[in-house]
Amino acid sequence: MKIIYKNIDKIICVSIAMIIGLSYINIYADTDNDVVINKDNDSSKSYDEQKKKLIEHNEINKPKPYHLFVLGGFGTAFPYSGDSTLNGMTTDVAKNYSFVPVVQVGLLWYDPDRWKHLTFGIAFVGAFLGNQSLSYVQGLQQMDNNSIMGGFLGLAGIVGYVTGKFVPYVGVAGGGVVVSLESNNINLGSVWGSWYSPVVGFNYLIDKHWFTGASLLWIFDQNLNGYHNTQAGIRSLNLNQVYEPLLTANIGFMF
Repeated sequence: MKIIYKNIDKIICVSIAMIIGLSYINIYADTDNDVVINKDNDSSKSYDEQKKKLIEHNEINKPKPYHLFVLGGFGTAFPYSGDSTLNGMTTDVAKNYSFVPVVQVGLLWYDPDRWKHLTFGIAFVGAFLGNQSLSYVQGLQQMDNNSIMGGFLGLAGIVGYVTGKFVPYVGVAGGGVVVSLESNNINLGSVWGSWYSPVVGFNYLIDKHWFTGASLLWIFDQNLNGYHNTQAGIRSLNLNQVYEPLLTANIGFMF
């Protein structure tokens, strides 16, 4: 019986040793698998590095990071000035609405390798404030015959975030503005001033060239001073601060 027990003990010890050995073998096998994965990662990295070198040496084409674009927009503005002066007295100038066409020509930058989802743009901006009747000018008679026309020129800069085909953006714009006034069919003159505006909006990429979207500007006009006409009884009309919320629908083309 002692011999049997000794044999059983030997068998148990051998079995335990085999289990432990197999465990070590599995551990080393897993480690070897990790090494293989690392080798795959290394080869992937080397492939990316080789591709980058090929791009740097112009042996394969990299998409250009910039695009020239043109954009046309059309919207409605609601000009208002609550801090103007007519013949030395404070007055309000309000406009029912004005149809405003907008044109932009500029550059868009998009380099996902460098900036990930960010895109940047700069553009020349031109807009025309349509000729509509002023709804209210305190101190002037025959309000229906008062009118205003304005032309805007300037620059705009934006920062956008690319999420698929949808690109929301924010930015700023500003430049020079010339505004002409008429009262009772008598021209009060044209005055140059300045304007600035925050910009928010979005673009939707239809394909690699065409895009559409909308933008909202809150335009502030300044230094529109010196309108006068003695026949209309106006010695001095100063539009000290005019603001114009403007919402436009846009369509553009990238080259």
